[in-house]
Amino acid sequence: MPCIHTGKRTRCYKIAKADVAAYLRRRLTEPEYYAPPSGWYKNYPQRKPPAVSLTRTLDYEIVSLLLLRRHLEQQLADAPDVLTVEQIARFTGYTPHTISRWCTEGRLRTIQRRPRFMVPKAWLLDYLVSDDYNKITRKSEKHYGIIREVEQNISPNKG
Repeated sequence: MPCIHTGKRTRCYKIAKADVAAYLRRRLTEPEYYAPPSGWYKNYPQRKPPAVSLTRTLDYEIVSLLLLRRHLEQQLADAPDVLTVEQIARFTGYTPHTISRWCTEGRLRTIQRRPRFMVPKAWLLDYLVSDDYNKITRKSEKHYGIIREVEQNISPNKG
């Protein structure tokens, strides 16, 4: 759109009213001209899927939930019965902000809401074996580590 830069800090561009009117008319008559290209937004139908390394999940048909839960229980054996956001963040490798968001959204059940979220160990284990946690696209390094450990523990049993 043609404009003139006035050099001011705010309202620094002058645009003719006729140019604005022409833009609005064209936007109404040719909306496809102003549509974003394919893949511009992440939820666009033809978007590219994430890289394979980002979508790695445990296959629950191979790994039973009971074995995964036992593994996580062993990892959390020394942890207190009720955990804070910071303790969960250290265990999972995600940031405290992410853990707090899970609590706020109701994905991770808590017994105390604000100012500090408190999560019983049993509820944390329920979440860690859930599909919601397994389908996180951008997993933390610790999350990938747990996946590798569980897969290694299961592989000898396949024989």
